[in-house]
Amino acid sequence: MRFIVGVDIGGTFTDCVVLDTSADGGVAVKIGKASSTPPDFQSGFVDALRAAATMHGVSLEEMLGDAHVYHGCTVGTNALVEGKTAKVGLLATRGHADATFIMLSGGRLKWMPANYIAHVAKQTKPAALVPRTLCEEIDERITFDGAIAVELNEVHARASIQRLIDAGVEAIAISLIWATANPAHEQRLQHLVREMAPGIFVSISSEVSARVGEYERSVATIINAMIGPPMQHYLAALEVDLATHGYHDKLQIMSCSGGLIDADNARALPVLTIGSGPVAGLIGAANLARTQVGGVNNVVTADVGGTTLDIGTIFAGTPVRRATASHGQYEYFVPTLDVRSVGSGGGSIVHSDGQSLKVGPESAAARPGPICFGRGGTRPTVTDAAAVLGYFDPDYFFGGRIMLDLEPARAALAELGSPFGMDAEATAAAAMRIVNSQMADAIWLTLTQQGYDARDFVLYGFGGGGGLHAAAIARELGMKTAVIPLSDLAAGWSAFGITASDALITESVGLGLGSPFDPATINARLRELEERVLAKLAKQGVAKDAVTLEHHAELRYALQTNQVSVAVEGGVYDGATVGRMVATFEADYERLFGKGSGYAAAGFQLTSLQVRGRAALSAVTLEAIDLESGNSTPEAKTTRVVMWSGERLVTPVYDGSRLPPGSVTSGPAILEFPDTTILVDRDASATIHVSGSVVLTVGAE
Repeated sequence: MRFIVGVDIGGTFTDCVVLDTSADGGVAVKIGKASSTPPDFQSGFVDALRAAATMHGVSLEEMLGDAHVYHGCTVGTNALVEGKTAKVGLLATRGHADATFIMLSGGRLKWMPANYIAHVAKQTKPAALVPRTLCEEIDERITFDGAIAVELNEVHARASIQRLIDAGVEAIAISLIWATANPAHEQRLQHLVREMAPGIFVSISSEVSARVGEYERSVATIINAMIGPPMQHYLAALEVDLATHGYHDKLQIMSCSGGLIDADNARALPVLTIGSGPVAGLIGAANLARTQVGGVNNVVTADVGGTTLDIGTIFAGTPVRRATASHGQYEYFVPTLDVRSVGSGGGSIVHSDGQSLKVGPESAAARPGPICFGRGGTRPTVTDAAAVLGYFDPDYFFGGRIMLDLEPARAALAELGSPFGMDAEATAAAAMRIVNSQMADAIWLTLTQQGYDARDFVLYGFGGGGGLHAAAIARELGMKTAVIPLSDLAAGWSAFGITASDALITESVGLGLGSPFDPATINARLRELEERVLAKLAKQGVAKDAVTLEHHAELRYALQTNQVSVAVEGGVYDGATVGRMVATFEADYERLFGKGSGYAAAGFQLTSLQVRGRAALSAVTLEAIDLESGNSTPEAKTTRVVMWSGERLVTPVYDGSRLPPGSVTSGPAILEFPDTTILVDRDASATIHVSGSVVLTVGAE
């Protein structure tokens, strides 16, 4: 295909990056942006496609007729955040329907902020994912080794299913004890539901998350059921719209595991798409990090969008993963890249509690948006603050596609700051300091919890606001270098990351093996997982010889609760191979939890094996990307008055696309690209890397 299309839907904008592989001497890349259009996100999707096609000088139909389309889908995430999920009923083994209510006791605090954990009297349990009235207990029992201790009572099961149907559920989650060892009863219940109510979405735990851990597995299954119907509705509508405009290839969907799955897989397992947009940005950053832009391949990413800051970590060129994800206080089993989100972005609302200024987490989103956009917004945002400080050219925002009206924003900021004796500019400067500090704090916490020191990393700032905040965040974290990846492409970096992603299928099996581990059991289970991975990739159109397999094991100390997933060898296991697996686990455990924190004398448990299969869907490399970089003598195109640390300075403004590789710009300065604005503070300098990236050196002489 001539065009490779990546689309990422954010809370404020929908980004579309289109690579034209027919360009002479390289691959031409263009960004199309459009406002997101909730609740019918497919409309904004098509708008962004059309904008990108126009940038390439072709019609939408011409582009889609010769394209692969890859999509970072946020429908599941948005449904959870907005509470617009399906009504779900739960089928559980008798005596086990309360697992999600008990919540592993203190485990519900794992993802909560420190100030919440410290105030014990204020702690509360979240609203139930499924009300107790919609939980049905099933007579059956399978033992830990897969043996059937109690046969499934189909008469009672049918009665339970009928009660849920009569209650008006739109989806049914099925999570039975030890279905990881033997899924037969779950599969039979799934068949009964489809027989009795063909239109109801069914989610079974042995397919969603075949890992030992009843609570986390049940939560994953319920969340999959909650977002199943909205995902099916969205994909059906999107595929109709795409077909109407000439697209007839398979639609590939980004998963939170860091790769692409086909639309059919996304329909069945929509839980895999939660958080997939930010994950795509991390994948793109990892590809660039391997070239060591910025001097090292340890990278922390700051994806600054309109609604959130999304943080990812790349260590030694490889994105950091985690074995679980979370929805509020609920933790669930889904293998995912470790991307964490906080409510700090360009649309974050600046407000006051009467004693101090606050920024976020509430966002103005796409509608009404910042005041300066003129779409009805009345509450000032971070974007309004940046505009008032002079960071943007009001006539050139997004390359002139949006005209900024500064006076209403200035008036709102002045009114907000008046009780504190601050004018509009002082209020805007305070808001920027607050949001930069919040972003830096969130990144520091992420790296610390992963066992890393921020000073060993370089910061990659992307998304619509990455260039505005990167230098300030790096300074607060003690970093010397920040990178704006591929200059203007940073504004649509997550969409670009989608185009650079591989097809990826992950298959897991839950185990309950105690040490010493039996190599024969490990070998048999790994071969089964490999066959399942290859079969699913074949359905995705991937040839067997194009697949690279990766193997992982999850272990824990026998008398301790923390499980750690480690990369392991994938060949034939023997005593020596098992020993190396255990040694890898002990090293990672010590890094995460501290020296001497493991108790090896009690033995080890192998709780899960996992096989990931990946294959490149595109032959495009970073080196082939043509950014149309400048080759002229770097001269400022204009100057304007900008507020820098409370001081108004006449500041040179450069056309970033005309700066040649190797050129160095000292601060204070602003680099403007059509979709990206980069601040070069007074103590910083900006160098144009040969890749087209902008490397900011903080603390420059």
